[in-house]
Amino acid sequence: MLLSCPECNRDVSDRATACPQCGFPIAEHLRDAAEQRRQAEERSSRAAIGEVDCTICLARGFRTISLPLPDGRQREQFDWCGVCEHTGRVTLCKSSRGYFAVARVHVEAFVAGTREVGDDLVVFLGPNEPPPHRYPSPGERVVTEP
Repeated sequence: MLLSCPECNRDVSDRATACPQCGFPIAEHLRDAAEQRRQAEERSSRAAIGEVDCTICLARGFRTISLPLPDGRQREQFDWCGVCEHTGRVTLCKSSRGYFAVARVHVEAFVAGTREVGDDLVVFLGPNEPPPHRYPSPGERVVTEP
């Protein structure tokens, strides 16, 4: 199939590596465009569908942290999980890519496509539906002020 080179407007085969007239990297341009379309389709397919166990505290509502002591040793201590707001659960979102665990404060932005995976607040869980909840009911939600 012929397409117009974005650089010089000459007709170029979609199988060409580069435009024979100006050297524009046609194959790379087509790969980038296809990836952008795939990402846009994935973003538009996002939806919040329920709750899933928090990946940080493992559904407990609290987690263990290590604090350094003056002598260089570490002390283990419990801390409330701010990601799930002490409930042990976060929002489960689904898209064409798979399932995601999303902190409540980022659900709207994630579904809208303006927030991506990359930290503990939005976690890709994989293509398969996550397992059932570890505990029968969530803990009481506690929102702490920063």
